[in-house]
Amino acid sequence: MHQSQHTSHAEDPDGRIRDGADRAIHEFMGAIAEDRKKNPGNDIVSGLLECRVDGRPFNDQELGGILYLLFLAGLDTVASMLGWTFMHLAQHTDDRKRITADPTLSASTVEELLRYYSIVSITRHTTADVEMKGCPIKKGDRVIVPLAPADRDPKAFPDAMDFQLDRAPNRHIAFGAGPHRCVGSHLARLELRVALEEWHRLIPDYAIAPEADLGLRVGMFVTSLQSVPLEWTPSTGG
Repeated sequence: MHQSQHTSHAEDPDGRIRDGADRAIHEFMGAIAEDRKKNPGNDIVSGLLECRVDGRPFNDQELGGILYLLFLAGLDTVASMLGWTFMHLAQHTDDRKRITADPTLSASTVEELLRYYSIVSITRHTTADVEMKGCPIKKGDRVIVPLAPADRDPKAFPDAMDFQLDRAPNRHIAFGAGPHRCVGSHLARLELRVALEEWHRLIPDYAIAPEADLGLRVGMFVTSLQSVPLEWTPSTGG
């Protein structure tokens, strides 16, 4: 996954590393699909094999694309979001103390983290010729649109630039919207909430290591941090 999504152009100018990683992922997922054809089970791959679009099953290319997306989107986004989560809480002591003292705030904290640090960019094809700030975009062009500006829109969120861990309502679009909304959004929320609750139950006080270089990694679809090195004093209480 790392080679596929986080290899820079400077590291891989001809794309061979990324292409090789993508092929390996497709081959891996293809092997799982072939196994489920012979040995169906109660899992998402078996379910996709039963799906019909206009009366027909997915062809191999369509199925491969769906499985590739599920694999990458289910790993890279949550891992990247955890980086921003612990960066924020390491740097904002008051927020960290509040959720440590009251774990019931973890759900709303997750929603505000998703809004405030919307890390995903989506792609769309334009339906008409347009010009955006002097840049011509032709009908049918593929554009990459970050969700972060929408989730900091002051027309949609009072005090949009402020982080409020108990913000309500919080109608962010970190997971997209409409028919393109992330199918794994509920699982992602659960993973993030459990991470918050369990980490702070065991390690309530921590900080970013001095002189740490977090490093911003801007990918085509996900914006993440290179690393978030944390330091804390181990508990002696068992």
